[in-house]
This record gives sequence, structure tokens and C-alpha cells, in this order.
Amino acid sequence: MATIQYIVSASEKKELVHIDTYSATKKDLQCLLESSMYLSDAASTTSHNIFLLLQCCLTLYNFVLQVINAYIRILKAQPSIQARQDGDAYLETTYFSTMIRDDSTTKLRDQNEKSFRVVRTLTYLQHDMVLDSMGSSSRRPELDQLLKGLHNRINHLAYLKMKTQTKWKDVKLKEWRVVECINRRMQTDGSSCGLFVLKFMKLWAGSRLSSIFTQKDMTNFRLKLAVTLVDYPWNKVKGSPGYKSTDVDEAIEK
Repeated sequence: MATIQYIVSASEKKELVHIDTYSATKKDLQCLLESSMYLSDAASTTSHNIFLLLQCCLTLYNFVLQVINAYIRILKAQPSIQARQDGDAYLETTYFSTMIRDDSTTKLRDQNEKSFRVVRTLTYLQHDMVLDSMGSSSRRPELDQLLKGLHNRINHLAYLKMKTQTKWKDVKLKEWRVVECINRRMQTDGSSCGLFVLKFMKLWAGSRLSSIFTQKDMTNFRLKLAVTLVDYPWNKVKGSPGYKSTDVDEAIEK
């Protein structure tokens, strides 16, 4: 509770979190302190045997994206989070998910073998699952656009005549069938969609959840998420009562 009080007593503009490139002020973290404040307005889950997309509507406010992405950066570096029952997973942030969605053949034309987009795509292919924080409405227009962008990236690898290996069954993304893995409604409010997405990214095993959670768990998760971000050793903003320095600096995975 000491860290919560530390957040509550801070001024709105005071920076409390700075993890990698993501920062958040007290105002930004306010969405985690009040159950009525939302992290999105729609969420659903879809999958294709190897490639998994966990969806979160892109109408998120910027401060919410900062909170979500900072937490994803923490999750990405934990070996237990990457290793799943049905294979290893790669977690992607909203920023890079949006980048994939917008990747056209023309935009990729000047990307060489060492470019970020090419290297990142090769990384995806080496994982059994890609857990994605970006998503769509029930009609899936943004999901379709994201798969199109990823399809363009993979075609660009062939254009560059790069020898690639993949753990995926195939890379024919246009032929992938979307399979609904969760057929019952889990979220019952209109303000915790982003929290559900983060829970799925942490607990999805490939064909099921490794641990069951419900709407009732979201209240505690909100507060736990706020405390985790503020107290985490990677946070460059020191001073919270729960912060514990470490003897060995942890390296943030790029």
C-alpha cells in the first residue's frame, strides 16, 4: 500500500515510470487506480495454429499505450513468460504491431537485410507463437490489415533472396483460418479490456490459458500493475518505497 500512496500523493505531471522508451506520469497511471477508467473498449482472442494474435482495440489513449507497453517490456525479458506449454512465445508491443499493419510492399522496398523490419520478422519466424497487443473490432479489419502487413514482410524476405527457417507450419498468411479459442465471455465491464489483453499475453499457453482468471481479478491486477511498474528495478525513476536496487543490472531486451 505504501507504493500506491506514493503514486496517489504525486502531482499529476510527475514522472513515476521510465522503462526503456516508455514513461508514465501520475496522470498516466491514474487509469490503474480507478476501476471505471478503461484501457480499451473491446477485446477478443483469435489464433491460427502457430501464430496467435491477442487483440486490443487501437482506440487506446496514448497514456494507456505507454502503460501497456512498459509492462510488455517487463514480460518480454522473463524466460518463464517466453517458454509456454505449446512452444516459445514472442510478445510484441502496440507500437511495433501498428508498424506491421502499415507495412506495404512500397514501404518495404528500401529495407535491406540489416534493417529493423527484416530482422524483427526473422525473429517472429523463430518463435512458435507471437502474442500481439494490437487488435480489431468484431469485423477484424485491423487484424486483416496486420496479417497483410506481415505477409508483405515475409514476401520481402523472399525478394531479398534470404535463406530463412521458421518454426511455423507455413507462411501462407492469406490462407490462415481464424479460430476462436475462447467461446465464452470473460469480461463483463467496459473498462478493463487492456488488462485482459495483458493477462492473455502472460498466460496463453498456445491452446489454452495456463491459469484461469475472471473479471473479479481485474481490480487487484490494476493495483498490482501500477505497483509493478513503479517498483520495478528497470524503472529509471527512483524513490518509490517499494523499489529495491539490484547488484546486477538487468539488460532490457531490444
